[in-house]
Amino acid sequence: MKNEYSSAEALAADPAFIEWVQHPTPTNTAVWERWLVQHPDRSAELNLARQLVTMWQLSPINPPADAQATVWAAVQAQKNSPVYPVRQHRPAPTRRRRTGALATVVSAVLLLVGTVWYWQTQPVVEYAGADEPRTVTLPDGSTVVLNTGASVRFPRHWSADEDRTVWLVGKAQFSVTHQSNKQRFIVQTPDQLRVEVLGTVFTVDEQERQTRVVLNSGRVRLHMAGQPKPINMVPGELVDIPANTRQAIVRRRVEPAVYSAWTTRQFIFDNTTLGDMADLLTQDLGYRIEFADSTLRNRRMTIHLPTRDPAILLAAIAEANDLTVSTVTPNHIRISPKL
Repeated sequence: MKNEYSSAEALAADPAFIEWVQHPTPTNTAVWERWLVQHPDRSAELNLARQLVTMWQLSPINPPADAQATVWAAVQAQKNSPVYPVRQHRPAPTRRRRTGALATVVSAVLLLVGTVWYWQTQPVVEYAGADEPRTVTLPDGSTVVLNTGASVRFPRHWSADEDRTVWLVGKAQFSVTHQSNKQRFIVQTPDQLRVEVLGTVFTVDEQERQTRVVLNSGRVRLHMAGQPKPINMVPGELVDIPANTRQAIVRRRVEPAVYSAWTTRQFIFDNTTLGDMADLLTQDLGYRIEFADSTLRNRRMTIHLPTRDPAILLAAIAEANDLTVSTVTPNHIRISPKL
């Protein structure tokens, strides 16, 4: 592992980094967490590098068993028909010229069939830029709202006998359509979490240290690497799965609207504790919120902000609760009682 990388691309090309993204373990996770502590200003670069590695993990392409037969059937059909319309005033083409024309047709057919087949077998990769969330419609009509910087990969088509599987990097809200054949919908994350769905609305927030799932409605089952039993979630539930398998999984009841407000660029809190509000700022925006008195975390507040501006939210928290909000560093906030 190098100490310095010139860019996200250089980071994504490092074998040790690739191994961590594709096969995370407590050991290599600790290595990269330590690197991030040493380089806190490169968090965005590390996230981009992870997305690059994930998007480069394209599924191997295996041609259909009848692909060769299809091409050669087209070639044989060409042998029995004129390559070009015959003009009466010209002599019939020689065998050599006909062979050359046939070779051209064979090449064209191979190129056309190969191009169409290659395009159809390539996965679709969609991502959201830094400006605002983006809505993506999947082949089955389900929708995904990608948070800024997030990406999702999925096949161009799903057959009726296969799972509807998508691969997510970052944060997204899914609204999944129900299929008459009860076809499963699967969300895969780089940390090997598998979210199994049967028609529902939920949010998956995949980050380096943990992945969070919030269920708005319907049913969701979480399958985790190294865990023999899945977690069956109920509406209004939040589950945090740490990347470090030695840490405990957190499961609690929440108000789902609080965790879906990002899709409309708002802050919505209904009788929410300051602790949960601070937790959301940490998870979504990378803040470190410190309470001078731990009992302050239990205070509750209701507020709807039409803009997702953390500075306005923190000012509102201070004003409504008679608190002082101090900036230790740009991302380190301390909340304490007014003196």
